[in-house]
Amino acid sequence: MAGTRRFRAAFSPTVDCAILVAAFEKGFAADEGVALELIRMNGPRDILGAWSSAELDGAHLSVSLPVALALPSADVEADLIVPFILATGGSTLVVNSLLYDDLVEQGMKIPDPGSVARALSRVAMARQKAELPPLIFASEHASSTSTYELLYLIASTRLIGKDDVTILEAAPANMPSLLRDGSIDGFYVGEPYGSAVTMEGEGRIVTTKSHIWQNGPEKGLAVSRQWADTNEQTMHATLRAFYRAGEWCASAANREELADLLASPTYLACEIEHVLASLSGFIPHSPARLLECHDFFCVSGNAANFPWQSQALWFFNQMIRWNECPPQAAAAESVRDAAAEVFRPDIFRKAVRPIFAPVPAANMKLEGTLSTRVYVGADRAPLLLGPDTFFDGEIFDPESFATHHES
Repeated sequence: MAGTRRFRAAFSPTVDCAILVAAFEKGFAADEGVALELIRMNGPRDILGAWSSAELDGAHLSVSLPVALALPSADVEADLIVPFILATGGSTLVVNSLLYDDLVEQGMKIPDPGSVARALSRVAMARQKAELPPLIFASEHASSTSTYELLYLIASTRLIGKDDVTILEAAPANMPSLLRDGSIDGFYVGEPYGSAVTMEGEGRIVTTKSHIWQNGPEKGLAVSRQWADTNEQTMHATLRAFYRAGEWCASAANREELADLLASPTYLACEIEHVLASLSGFIPHSPARLLECHDFFCVSGNAANFPWQSQALWFFNQMIRWNECPPQAAAAESVRDAAAEVFRPDIFRKAVRPIFAPVPAANMKLEGTLSTRVYVGADRAPLLLGPDTFFDGEIFDPESFATHHES
């Protein structure tokens, strides 16, 4: 069927745009009657800057960004919601060769996040003592999932905090060159940039998002609340196309074709080997050694596409922790509800009902309790969930979390 409903979406060049690419290139959008148009931009800052002028209907964004924009302290006016998770996992923490050697000296055991955090803390404290500049890492946005997960990682030792490490913003594709010229000590972002740097011998992957938070959400489809309300049929058709595209992407039989599509100049403009690392889950730790990372990058199955409101609240809690939400607002039930309701499981359920996709019956869950996969109640059929553990064993209860701040 030819596309009859327009959906214009912006994306940045990271592997977690795979569902968008497959929906367009493999005809899933057209099959649902959606004329999908994809616009490549350098990163989330450019996407948000072009949101009004570019006449976008949707965007491939870090899932924490729309949550941050829902807070009273937001500096950008954009009433965005997330009805669909495009990917979980898929990011790597990379350091340059000098820092890698220092971390090994300080007891880092790859890919264990706890040992990485302790080693980073020791190096950071040694730099402070020697009155040297702080470590500098790059992430794609100050309110990206990468920023909050990196802060969560380094603060886990209770030895250093946000003010002891500099996190600057950079477009994903620019991070390898920043690492190469010494402007940064490392970066944490969606693939393929970590694999590219490692395979070329210019840095090392020391851990991954799937080790820090198993199956943690990374990118989501963001749309304006008003657009979703006034274009319900287009919204539902688009989500069905993306769900089917995710199933196609997840099949090992399609891995080579997907890697070829993503690596093309239209999308990631990179070597196919760099993309294949993400899709296979065999991540290069060095030019000669691979790490086998289970569930490194997921786009389908285990409710990977479901927008859990408990996960929106986890990021909200991190924003509170790092003083990005005023104490009075953080304690207000209305602000908490606004953060949770950025994620829209109700829209997801309605959209996929015609294709009989199994969907969780609840909107929230305890985060961090599932060390293995378990069957849970779902709308249509039993659904397999998990694992979802944090590296430090923490459990996040969305019904009763502390609203403390840290410096």
